[in-house]
Amino acid sequence: MESNIIYKSFSKDKTIEELLYNISLWTAEYAFINIELAFIKRLIKAYPFSATIPNLYERLQLFILELNNFEQAKNNILVKINDYNNELIEHKDSTALDISHLHIVEYEKLEEEIFMYLQHYKNLKIRIFEYINGLIN
Repeated sequence: MESNIIYKSFSKDKTIEELLYNISLWTAEYAFINIELAFIKRLIKAYPFSATIPNLYERLQLFILELNNFEQAKNNILVKINDYNNELIEHKDSTALDISHLHIVEYEKLEEEIFMYLQHYKNLKIRIFEYINGLIN
């Protein structure tokens, strides 16, 4: 049940205030993901499943490895978000067109990276939830 939604950018006319607002939304989303990642890893590591299921331990370890990779990717993206936020704040009062254009180009690259991360992360959660649901039934 993987999602095949692709990233599209629509408006090139964004104000710095709008960009800063979107950054705050991204930051809040990643704060929630941080809590969610910790919970899912803790759930898997708690091992509340029957030990008679073939390859259970190996499968759970692979999920933990994927979750760790997503956690690292999340941290890398958060650094980019923070750097971009600081850059916008520095140039907030600037009216130069070239600076605004550069901000939009950089924003769209970051927005696409975040979009792709969220899509892959949701697909991983679906796989984990479906697997665990199969263990519970």
